[in-house]
Amino acid sequence: MQKNMFILFFSLLACTQPASSQGVLDAAQTEAMFKSDKSVQLVDLRTPGEIQQTGKIAGALEINYNSPDFQTQIGKLDKSKPVIVYCASGGRSPRAANQMVKMGFKKVYDYPGGMNDWSRKGKKTVH
Repeated sequence: MQKNMFILFFSLLACTQPASSQGVLDAAQTEAMFKSDKSVQLVDLRTPGEIQQTGKIAGALEINYNSPDFQTQIGKLDKSKPVIVYCASGGRSPRAANQMVKMGFKKVYDYPGGMNDWSRKGKKTVH
């Protein structure tokens, strides 16, 4: 009986989860996904000063997580298309990804290594 209740509980829990998903990517996966799927929206969450100092991944949109209008700016993205978010080292990106899932984005991926990891691996950046 307990086993059946356990199965029923987790079945109901699974049915109540939102359709949105969230995943974590490393540098190679981020690069491969962004290059192979032209619908992917890549978002750099750092401040303009940080981006000016280190550059960014080519093709990344700049949406400052610390900006007062962050939710308005991020809300302009296509919620039906995959989004990869990154910051400097993984502090802001998981928080942004969680907010985006709550806002109704269908597929959100976090690259927690961020620009620090990207640069360490010798990946190309643009200014």
